[in-house]
Amino acid sequence: MDHMLGALIRAVTVAFLSGCLALTMAVSAPTAQGSARGAEVTPPRTEDVDWMNRTYDLTCDDEVDEPVPVTLDNGAGSVTSDAIGPERHWEVRIQRIVHGTLPRLGMVTAVLFRCEPQPSNYFTEELRVYRTRGGAEIGRTPTFDVPAFSPEFRPETLEIQDDRLSADLAFYGDRDPHGQPSILRRVTWTWDGRQFVKRSETDLAGTDFSREEVTVDGIGPVRIGMSAEEVERAAGTPLTLVGDASHCTDGTLAGTPDGLSMMFMQNSLVAVTVETPSTVSTASGMRVGTTRDELFDTYGNEITTEWTEDGAERLIFAPTAPRFEKRVIVFDLAEGQVERFSAGTRDATTVGSCP
Repeated sequence: MDHMLGALIRAVTVAFLSGCLALTMAVSAPTAQGSARGAEVTPPRTEDVDWMNRTYDLTCDDEVDEPVPVTLDNGAGSVTSDAIGPERHWEVRIQRIVHGTLPRLGMVTAVLFRCEPQPSNYFTEELRVYRTRGGAEIGRTPTFDVPAFSPEFRPETLEIQDDRLSADLAFYGDRDPHGQPSILRRVTWTWDGRQFVKRSETDLAGTDFSREEVTVDGIGPVRIGMSAEEVERAAGTPLTLVGDASHCTDGTLAGTPDGLSMMFMQNSLVAVTVETPSTVSTASGMRVGTTRDELFDTYGNEITTEWTEDGAERLIFAPTAPRFEKRVIVFDLAEGQVERFSAGTRDATTVGSCP
């Protein structure tokens, strides 16, 4: 009996000690790399620089020979300097910041600056690249050698991908007025071991909108609901806005027929408008000059009549299919013929244009 009791006590003691040892090893062992627990507790550090609040050395795209220190607060700042010139200063703001990895450089951060030399009526842009950890400058992309105005970055397209730095830019044609560049191109840069160099400059195929048709969804590749940036990229041609797309503004695409315009609200395309002298038509063949009777013959019971505040007749085509809900084409008539028409959301098309 004593023999059996002793064996039982020894077994319990061994089990207890084994459990304590296992618990100690589990507590002291490091969390497996890549585990969910490790990712939550110690996420990888990708940057330690406050890019929006620091001092940068800039030339405003070679406005001066030597870089001028510019201190930015929340991404914007102003600077005066003897190097800039008497009675002049720069207004500078950051347009975009992107992070990524480039061959031979590792993790980098690209910062696109917009600089407005004052007093003046123009702006310049400058793209510089820094080490993500620590913020030391690596270099900048070269200035474009063009005969007239410098091309304008489309900030939202700046990216680091496929071992390259790339962005869309709007270039000026020989007859383009200031502020209305007509050529959209994709430009890429790489690091050659000493500096950034341009690797490619490719025209983006532009849409011939004179051959496209208007529907309640938009025109050609341009669709209602797209942002201004998406419209420009889909069209393959620069978009010029009258005001700020984040509020309400009208815009036109370079190279499109006269009389074709677009309305944006809160940076979303809400209407496409056609008026004289444009000959662009709807998918059903309706255009400026179409008669009232032709509209009713074409759209039947899907068209209704309204009257504007000044007494003009307005016909509204509202497709009954569920997928077209709240999308219409509004035809404004004068003397029984279409004077202009707008396709898009009902509220926007009845307004006509931004105030």
